[in-house]
Amino acid sequence: MPRGVLEVDPPPPASNEEPSPKKTDTTLFFLGGIVMFIVLLIILVVFWKRIKGSKNTTPPKTTKGKQGKLTETAEVMDMMFSSKQQQGSMELLSGNLRTISYFDYQILRRATKNFSPTNLLGSGGFGPVYRGKLMDGRLIALKKLSLNKSQQGEREFLAEVRLITSIQHKNLVRLLGCCIDGPQRILVYEYMKNRSLDFFIYGNNADRFLNWSTRFQIVLGVARGLQYLHEDSHLRIVHRDIKASNILLDDKFHPKIGDFGLARFFPEDQAYLSTQFAGTLGYTAPEYALRGELSEKADIYSFGVLLLEIICCRKNTDLTLSLEMQYLPEYAWKLYENSKIMELVDPKLKEEGFVEKDVMQAFHVAFLCLQPLANLRPPMSEIVALLTFKIDMVTTPMRPAFLDRRRKTDFQTPSPEVISMLSHLP
Repeated sequence: MPRGVLEVDPPPPASNEEPSPKKTDTTLFFLGGIVMFIVLLIILVVFWKRIKGSKNTTPPKTTKGKQGKLTETAEVMDMMFSSKQQQGSMELLSGNLRTISYFDYQILRRATKNFSPTNLLGSGGFGPVYRGKLMDGRLIALKKLSLNKSQQGEREFLAEVRLITSIQHKNLVRLLGCCIDGPQRILVYEYMKNRSLDFFIYGNNADRFLNWSTRFQIVLGVARGLQYLHEDSHLRIVHRDIKASNILLDDKFHPKIGDFGLARFFPEDQAYLSTQFAGTLGYTAPEYALRGELSEKADIYSFGVLLLEIICCRKNTDLTLSLEMQYLPEYAWKLYENSKIMELVDPKLKEEGFVEKDVMQAFHVAFLCLQPLANLRPPMSEIVALLTFKIDMVTTPMRPAFLDRRRKTDFQTPSPEVISMLSHLP
């Protein structure tokens, strides 16, 4: 090489080698860890929000000072009864229960001022009923089980909770919740400002007068409530104790049927059930009182007695009157046969004025409900139609069944020949 020329080394050949596998795996592992961390963080956030939301909607079971907490009806039943004796007839209802509120006993005690007599609204077969006011200002009605009723009262309490939580209608009283504290058994209902119907139709207090429009509204509401129980509910329910004291009235005198402690339900294909008697004499259908045959037609008979009471503004049985007037269905039928039925209408209604045709229609419906044979009594859907659309009567009622006080052994019924003929009717 000549002198003065700078010698430069040639560039190194291009390398064909790939990046190190160790460096690639480390990068992928790092990125994967970041992704998994983000996903796990999202899952934890969602899970935490769900837990927080459930705590806000359902108070814990041990929380004190709450006016009511939601709990499954089945859980309430487990708190009350641990034996198998409540199974069987109640199994049909197990899948139809809504959630109800559980009320602390001390809260209810304060709401009623220690169940003060001044808050007593009335008393029935179940026990006393009290008016109460919760801390949030809500008014409630408390039905308190009489402690001396023991097992019978327990059964009625359970039956009422089971039934009333599985049905809902504007003409049925609404159960808000219940209380189970040691021996205490309390049902908590919506408060009905105007109490029960018997407060208005028994007695001569002028401040309690109901005009015909209001009475008809009550009659129609009770009929619709019974139609729901008998025909429109997912269960076929017989109340067994339809009477004035079990018809509750709100601030606008809309009626609601209450007290389901004696109610029973039937499968659709069962015509009747032979059972031990329960109910109120004077409202009781003859086939049930004498033979224990119970169907929805027993409620229809009771509705007929109630309808007469509402029109006439008197009890179905009044032993202070003369013998022929003591039992209302018997006396009403005698006047009807002699074309004097309008004499039985509440005198105050006559003073206020009413449409005689409408009252006569109501009498006719009452007599149809009081027929001596159950298959002659129309279903409640037909009764509602007769009352609503004022359909002209086609069927002529027979003499109602009623207790003969002179014999005191049986209900008055048609002759055996007539009964035999009618029993073969479809």
